[in-house]
Amino acid sequence: MIKLFLNRSIKTKIVWISVVISMIPLLLLAMLFYKTSTELLETTMYRNADQNADYLSEYLDKYFSNFSYSALQVYGFKNIMNLMENGNDYNNADIINVRDSLSNYFRLLQSQNEDIIKIMLYGKKNTLEESWSRASIYDSIQPVKEIPHSADLLNLPFQHTFMTTYKDSVLEQSFFVYAITVYDPYYKYKIGTILFIIQNKDVQKIVEKYNRASNAIVLQNSRGDIFYQTNTKYDQDIKGFSIPATPISKVKRELKFNDQRELLIGTSYLDHGNMKLDIVYPSTELNKNRKYIFNLTLLILFVVILIIYLFSLMSQHYITKPIQLLGRAMSALRNGNFAVSLKVNDWSDDISQLSRNFNFMTRKISDLIESEYEMKLRNKEAQIIALQTQINPHFLFNTLQTIGGKAVLNGEYEIHEMCRALGDMFRYSFYEGNKESTLGAELLHINNYLYIQKFRFEELLQTEIDVAEEFRDYPMIRFVLQPIIENAIIHSLGKTVKRELHLHISAIRDTNNIIILVKDDGPGIEANLLAEMQDVLDQKSLSVYSGVSIGLKNVHERLQMVYGSMYGIHVESILGQGTSVYITIPYAKRGNNHV
Repeated sequence: MIKLFLNRSIKTKIVWISVVISMIPLLLLAMLFYKTSTELLETTMYRNADQNADYLSEYLDKYFSNFSYSALQVYGFKNIMNLMENGNDYNNADIINVRDSLSNYFRLLQSQNEDIIKIMLYGKKNTLEESWSRASIYDSIQPVKEIPHSADLLNLPFQHTFMTTYKDSVLEQSFFVYAITVYDPYYKYKIGTILFIIQNKDVQKIVEKYNRASNAIVLQNSRGDIFYQTNTKYDQDIKGFSIPATPISKVKRELKFNDQRELLIGTSYLDHGNMKLDIVYPSTELNKNRKYIFNLTLLILFVVILIIYLFSLMSQHYITKPIQLLGRAMSALRNGNFAVSLKVNDWSDDISQLSRNFNFMTRKISDLIESEYEMKLRNKEAQIIALQTQINPHFLFNTLQTIGGKAVLNGEYEIHEMCRALGDMFRYSFYEGNKESTLGAELLHINNYLYIQKFRFEELLQTEIDVAEEFRDYPMIRFVLQPIIENAIIHSLGKTVKRELHLHISAIRDTNNIIILVKDDGPGIEANLLAEMQDVLDQKSLSVYSGVSIGLKNVHERLQMVYGSMYGIHVESILGQGTSVYITIPYAKRGNNHV
């Protein structure tokens, strides 16, 4: 059985272990726990919410319906009914009886509802016939002029009420308004309208008395206006007011989850259908349950991983250990150890086949290195030497012309200094030791070169070298700066037009690189020629003997040959303002490997 397992492919082994040991029990446990816990919590939440919604809707319905009952008690006061229907008649001898009836009626309403702060009686023609205020400060309240749907407020249909809230512009307070129109009970014609005014904060106490803070209560009137809500977080989940198709007495309270099952929403109609109550119960418990399931799943996953780990310890000799050995061998091969080899067993599985192929590959690489590596190094060395030595004949010719001309014109001992500088340059050029120099030695070579050129161009050539001492001991290849400076002098001072040329040489460190800047204020380069020049620099020559131009491309190719493709030169120029050449070399102390 074990041998049959070992002769399978590594893919089959991984699938067997993953599916059998981890996936099946994990999925079964997660599905079981999630389903049972969620269903149990939803059932409990539904039951509790149903009880709460039933109690709260009954409580609020009784509170608001009490206003209707209080208003309809006006039928027991004949004098008040006549007042509302016919208006005030101060010549009537019964005016005293009317005042007594009003006083008794107002006291009755006060005793039934202590929250009422103002009562307003409107007549048949919508004129204010009488009012009562709990305090004189409320005498100025005139809600008909300020609340929404004020045109319908005094002309409500038979057995209809209207509830809303508004902010009084005079008192700058929010009030709740409850309006009901009084009709003749037999002939159904309008007699008048009664308005009750309550402070908004008192209504808020009643609405939220038996409500938890996490729940949201929304009240809508018969016009579909939301005149009270505890918060606006769930507005998109609340449906608008719609008149039920069946009589209110037969409309059952509705309680259901939303589409995402994140909210439980209870809906019921209050005050004989003139108001709709929505209660939103966030499924906080469900979220806690999901978190509980998640944590429990993590625990199960940890147990399964522990089982897999223990099983791996027992089987690592046959599965993981050969892979680890292969990984270590590959790391050694990457570090240059081509003599590494793996012990191959007699099995015919994938890992054994990989080990055999790895051993064959290392032997093949070793053979190729022995036959080609040294040859490639010699070819590269020859390329560097060939590129480097192309500079000397051209510069020697120009320098000798300068020395000869100066000797003929001046006949002075300055020729001695020129020859000395030239000798130092030849010594630097023909040095047969290490081709790598330092930035300081390269700058010294440039000083000798510029010394000779100043004899030729005199005050037309101005130079400045601003390189910190800390950079001068860092290594770089020879003949990098001279071709660039020579190129600037030829294209600026080698023209017929006489003008001054200022050369500035500086160096900065950029992370693991040193950037040397050679900047001049010469005539600059046209944009199309600059783009063409950069393209030529980016194109590698097929051979060093194929007519490579002396100058920027020579320097660029030598830098990339020695340091790598990420190094070299970059040219920026603006016509009429000058040219800047950026030379990038590794930042490394002398004797260390280049970055």
